[in-house]
Amino acid sequence: MKQPRVFGVLILAVLVCGAQYSAAATYRINGMFDGCKYGKLYELVGGGILECREYNYFYEYSPEVRIDGRYVIAIGDEVVDGSIHYGGVINTRINGEFEDSEYDKRYKLTNGLVFVGMTYSYSYSYMPEMKSFVMNGSARKVAISGKENAGNVYR
Repeated sequence: MKQPRVFGVLILAVLVCGAQYSAAATYRINGMFDGCKYGKLYELVGGGILECREYNYFYEYSPEVRIDGRYVIAIGDEVVDGSIHYGGVINTRINGEFEDSEYDKRYKLTNGLVFVGMTYSYSYSYMPEMKSFVMNGSARKVAISGKENAGNVYR
């Protein structure tokens, strides 16, 4: 009688371990990884966004991200706290000169959208790269030339 019970427990253990294993996955950061800063976002190859939940600086090109469910286990060889979000990144450029970001200042983008600044920050560049991190249908953060800027993207 005890033998079937042990066998049932073993099957249950295998199923539970298998379910946990199947939740594990790997992603790859798109391009250069310059370390985690709390709240910083990174584009993942094939879709998705990595959000860092701690400060941990190290550099690596396109490192592998190991996760369990939505939670990051490691980036490359470093144990890092973070999470994965469903969403994507719109890569475009500001059409022309970018002198600064300030409240209500509008910039046309090469993809036909418009960036509207929300706070002041000064920088100058010509046709800088812009990444708009989109989650739940709206832009959550915007980075211009790699520097985070407060603002919104509109049609």
